[in-house]
Amino acid sequence: METSTLRWILVIVGVAIVASIFLFGNPEKKRKPKASRKTGKDSTQRQEPTLDGSAAEDEARALELEGEGGDADLLGQGELDIDAEKPAPGPRPKPGKPAGPTPDKIVTLFLLATDNRVITGAELLQATVHTGMEFGDMNIFHRVPEGSEKPIFSMANAAKPGYFERDEWNTFETTGVVLFLTLPAPVNALDAWDSMLATGRRMSEILHVDLLDDERNPFTRQREAQVREEMRNYARQKS
Repeated sequence: METSTLRWILVIVGVAIVASIFLFGNPEKKRKPKASRKTGKDSTQRQEPTLDGSAAEDEARALELEGEGGDADLLGQGELDIDAEKPAPGPRPKPGKPAGPTPDKIVTLFLLATDNRVITGAELLQATVHTGMEFGDMNIFHRVPEGSEKPIFSMANAAKPGYFERDEWNTFETTGVVLFLTLPAPVNALDAWDSMLATGRRMSEILHVDLLDDERNPFTRQREAQVREEMRNYARQKS
């Protein structure tokens, strides 16, 4: 073998030996592999998940409620709790049945059509306008004095059901109406009676109907005098 060739073989072998020593002969490299080069406490501690945005705010709010003795389940449910406490709506009261103390006395006048005539809704509304009657409580008409909530007298339907339907005036028909006065009234009993009688007479002219007493008999001067005396007696008893 030529000398030059031997030299190259020795060089190559030497390089291989040095490389093997460098790679496999260093004990520190065996104990510390490349994957463990990162040092420090953060490299050995487990990273906890964190909350961000609205999730963090919700958890903080829940903890605050627990600290105050509240319940986290109340979040977003306050309105439901309030609504649950509201009582269920009861049945609608029927018109014509007012609640209150029993009156001392009731005086009535009937206005009834004859000869198979009927009173239409338009005719009745016109008569109430001309006599100062107002549609109101219990779906009937009232004469209410200024500054008072209680009517002097009222007017109801003489036919069933006794009251009027507000939205049915175009088709409404009846054979008559009834004026009634309940005592005590917001004014003197005799004044209340005189006011109702005057209204009854005026409406009988407008509607072309008969004015009758409480027993549906023709209203006479004699009956008028009797009622006036009754009103005077009532006023004396209450004075």
